[in-house]
Amino acid sequence: MIRKSVMLFALFLLVVLWLPVQAEPPTRVQRQVAVVLDTSTSMRDADNDRPRLAIQAIKILADLLGPADDLSLAWMPASPECIGQPDPSRRIDRQAGDLPGFKQALDERARYGGPTNFIVPLLTVKAALDAAAGKERLLIVISDAGRDTCRAESSQVLSELRAAGVHTAVVSLGERGRPVHNEYEIRTAAQTPTELLSAIGEIYQRFLGAKAPASGRLSPDATAIVAEVPAFVDEAFLLVAAEGPVGAIAAAAGNPAADALEPDYRAGETRGLDELTRGYRILRLRRPATGTWRFTVSGLTGDAGWYLIQDFSVSMRVAAPPTAAQGEDTPVTLELIDDRTGSRIARPGQIPGLVVKALVEGTEVAFRDDGQEGDQDADDGLMTARVRFMRAGRATWRVQMASRYIQDEQSFETQVVPATWGLEVQTPPSTFVGNTTPVAVQLKAMGARNALRTPDRVRARFADGRTLQLRDDGRDGDRTAGDGIYARDWTPDRVETAVIDYTADGGGDATAAQGQVEVKGTIAFGPPGALDYGRLTGRSEGTATLDLGFVQARGRFDLQLTSDFSHWGAVLEIDAGEGFKPLSARAFTLGFQDGANRRYPVRLRVDNCPAAVLPDAAGTLVVEAVDQHGQRLRAAVPIRVEIVPDHWLRCWWPVIAAILLALLAAFILYGILRPARFPRTLAVILSPEADMDEGYPFNIRSQKGARSGFYRDARINITSDFQLRRAASGALVRLRAGRLGVFIQALPGSAVLCQDVDNQWEPVSTEQETRVRFSTLYKDAAGTLFFEFRNL
Repeated sequence: MIRKSVMLFALFLLVVLWLPVQAEPPTRVQRQVAVVLDTSTSMRDADNDRPRLAIQAIKILADLLGPADDLSLAWMPASPECIGQPDPSRRIDRQAGDLPGFKQALDERARYGGPTNFIVPLLTVKAALDAAAGKERLLIVISDAGRDTCRAESSQVLSELRAAGVHTAVVSLGERGRPVHNEYEIRTAAQTPTELLSAIGEIYQRFLGAKAPASGRLSPDATAIVAEVPAFVDEAFLLVAAEGPVGAIAAAAGNPAADALEPDYRAGETRGLDELTRGYRILRLRRPATGTWRFTVSGLTGDAGWYLIQDFSVSMRVAAPPTAAQGEDTPVTLELIDDRTGSRIARPGQIPGLVVKALVEGTEVAFRDDGQEGDQDADDGLMTARVRFMRAGRATWRVQMASRYIQDEQSFETQVVPATWGLEVQTPPSTFVGNTTPVAVQLKAMGARNALRTPDRVRARFADGRTLQLRDDGRDGDRTAGDGIYARDWTPDRVETAVIDYTADGGGDATAAQGQVEVKGTIAFGPPGALDYGRLTGRSEGTATLDLGFVQARGRFDLQLTSDFSHWGAVLEIDAGEGFKPLSARAFTLGFQDGANRRYPVRLRVDNCPAAVLPDAAGTLVVEAVDQHGQRLRAAVPIRVEIVPDHWLRCWWPVIAAILLALLAAFILYGILRPARFPRTLAVILSPEADMDEGYPFNIRSQKGARSGFYRDARINITSDFQLRRAASGALVRLRAGRLGVFIQALPGSAVLCQDVDNQWEPVSTEQETRVRFSTLYKDAAGTLFFEFRNL
């Protein structure tokens, strides 16, 4: 029976330790696993590990751990002496890429036989665990021993490992069933297969944060598996291990949904020295939905067991207080996180049987989400517990989460300060110059109030050395005696940001406090004066003084100056120390404070030809400011001035002269540009015969006298002696350039004929001009001069 227990233990151990490595997402925390193997002579007994299944489990673990995880194995020395040094010769580390070498070294060097001495292998694996401080660390001791020749030294090493955050577990094999040391975090014993599985489940739950897997029995005649999958399961692994081979695992129809289902995720077998081969197979579910899942297993020839191993995506995020007051309730908030999304689980009640509690100095305090006992809002997923630390100093306390399927625990440290008085500043953060203001603090007991003595007074010290004695006596600004508020009246006399340090005199310990008061200025407006400029004319200026004596201010304020004075040819300007600047509807900012200059020159400058301004219609200069209460103050300063305009002719003569010059220029330009000109390509051919090929062409525009004149179109005459001249003597016809073309007219006393489309000669009119016909033959009455118009 013990041999079967050991075999099942080894098989289950290698699978359980392998599954987290393979099923974890790539971003999980790295792990350091260390194994101390009891290789004493008693382990060769038939009831313990004669088949060496523990060594076989370590081999498979080396095969299946992730590439970023580490595995160290150490075993018993040959000497019973309590040597306080590690022995590297009895340690094997898994090296990446050299798994065959690791397995061969394990077979050759880890041999059963020798004394029971735990101190050397514990020190040997401690070096590996200490070097992996940032990883999740687990130490497993596999032993059938009932004694240790170096028990005191071994217990010290185990205590140091636990204090460093290493999970420590022991599996006690054989009939004794009791561990040699008491320092293990998890102590298990196994005499039957059932006890063995329970022990491994406990180790698994403490290291991975989940409880022992659901399980059941199978046989060749009973191959159905029914298992419940709760909420927030990230991965689930269905393991079937048998006394013989294991066939395929099939999911039944109608199962809930899952992101992925891998029926042949992993499988393997082990042949023992008893000549029996035992097999296993694993089915993997990725993010399965909640509900009842059903499976069937084929190929069983002997008894088998099934185990549903579930990896939950639930973790705790605790806001642990770094400091707390002795004897005072301290709120601690906690939220459950879905590791798949990183967000808060809004309704933790979906997790069956959930209980979350804090363990402080032997007292359990439950976390609640009902809006009571310090919890802010009910059912918001943010849970609160009010814990109380009764001992001053550094306190170590824990938070435990347990449910039907999950168990997790986190440890925290909080510095507990002794009971003391805290000073809560009650002085108003702001006041005004001249206002009576209470300077006050309220005592707040931090810790057990009955252990504190009330201070005699509280000193309020200003940065310039002034000091006020605050008392709780109901006088001089303290409203009620004995109410825990220490106060005195204070009347600030200047604008400043007063920094006040508060310290308690007499009584119990009290923390100092500091506050500041912004002392603001005050401002008010009285009736303003006027700006009087008298009578002004063009090209003159007047000066008046803006007297801000109507402004009563303590402190510095910005005055906004605007003016509605807007008249043609006149400008209102002020000199605030940087030269004259215009005043208009756009605000001019003037810094003003008590004791500074209150009188500013305001100039009214009048240019040529100003608009007329009557004394009662000049306008105003407006002064505005925001007072200490945020209200806008406004004062209108009247502007009194009469501006006499210049005579209209004096102002308008440049305009009139410009208009006349423009008209003259237009007249001249029109006279030059308006007359028409002969086209550049227009030519006339003069010939003594009707055959124009015998004639000579004359470009009309290039002839002397053919240019246009002032307000006169271009014109020229054709004479009987075959010439083009400006003079009319001896001329037959006159040619004139027009806007609509070139016109011809026979001169009085001349007879000129033109050939029409029927080749008939018709006279050219002497009474009016006619448009020139191109490529048409003209002649005189005697037929001695022929001419024709063409474009060259």
